[in-house]
Parts: sequence; structure tokens; C-alpha cells
Amino acid sequence: MDQSNAAKNSSGESWRNEPIQPKQKAVLEFLKMPVPPTRGGASNLIKAVFEGPAGNAYQNLWEVAKYELHPDLFPPKPKKELPVPKPPTLFGYLLKAVLALAVIFYAMDRYQEYSVTHEQAISPPSVNEPAAATPTVAVKNDTTPQAPERKPVSAIISLQSTDGRTLQAKILALTKTTVLIRREDGQTFDLPLDQLTAESKQCIEEYRSAKRSGLVK
Repeated sequence: MDQSNAAKNSSGESWRNEPIQPKQKAVLEFLKMPVPPTRGGASNLIKAVFEGPAGNAYQNLWEVAKYELHPDLFPPKPKKELPVPKPPTLFGYLLKAVLALAVIFYAMDRYQEYSVTHEQAISPPSVNEPAAATPTVAVKNDTTPQAPERKPVSAIISLQSTDGRTLQAKILALTKTTVLIRREDGQTFDLPLDQLTAESKQCIEEYRSAKRSGLVK
């Protein structure tokens, strides 16, 4: 018996008999899987689900929902602070002043040129010279259709299944085939899209489009 334990410790597998970790328990409860008492058993169940046919979908749903369901275990990632710009040097101030003066002189020169041209344009024509014909300017009507105004969409929507049941739920995450929702009683579960009516699917697609555009309340 002592030799067997020593072999396990030497192979680095002694952790498998330790009590299950809180994060492992949170994942298994989210997946609605039985919760074993040891880390090794929990690791085997989680690996079997995430490496299964729908493993990528479950991983994406979990990555989205874990921060809201378990903020104590998975605190939000800190935002990167933008670097503070360095204060301008004396050379920078001088360069800005020179550029500002150059812009002022250029504007004054253009204004004087415009004044001379404008005076020549409004001066009356001489008797011997025929007046130039005024060109006709075609006015183009702007008939470009304007895009319809997009309104915000609520994350809490009413869903109806194909068997006639209706519920109010908040959408937590979406995949191509399932929607992760939380009912009013706080219960969270996956709902296949093929079990919903056409109107409910349309509401979910509107939510998906609004989510991409940042229009979800």
C-alpha cells in the first residue's frame, strides 16, 4: 500500500485524490453534470464534455456566463490602462508656434488673392466687351435612401416553444443552435433553437444583430 502511494506521488498524480475545487464544481453545475468529491473525477468529467462533439459550444457558453454566474470565482479582467502622454518639450512648443504662424500667413495670402479675384469678378464689363454668359448649374436632388433608425433591444425577451409554453428570460449567450437563458426564478439552462417558434427565433436573431451593434439595453 505504501509502495502504491509512493508511486502515485512520484508520478505527479497525487492531486487527483484531493477534494474538488470550487471552479471545477461551478463548471460541472453549469453543465448539469454530477459533482464527484475529488479533483481527478471532476477533471475527467469536464474533459469528456469539452472534448466531445459539442465541446466548443459549451466552452464558449461557459466563457461568457462564468463572469456573471460566479463573479467571486471569476472576477472581470482588469482593463488595460492607456499610457499617459509625455508633456511637450520646449522644442515642441516652438514647433507648434511656427506651424501656427505659417498657417496664419498662408490664410492671409489666400484671402488677399481671393479679394483681388472677387473684385475683378464683380466689376462691370467694358462697353466694347460682351458680357460673359452665366453658366447654368444643374441642381442634383439627393435621393439617397437613408438607413432606418436602429432602436435598442432588451436582453430580457419573451420566448415561446413549439409546444405552446411561454417564458420570460434573459439571454446570457448564443450559439448557432442553442441559447443560454436565465429565467425569472434565477434558473439557468441551454435551450435548443429548434424547439422555439418562428417568432421567437426572429426575436433571438434581432437580439444577436443588436448585440453585435452594441444596441442591447
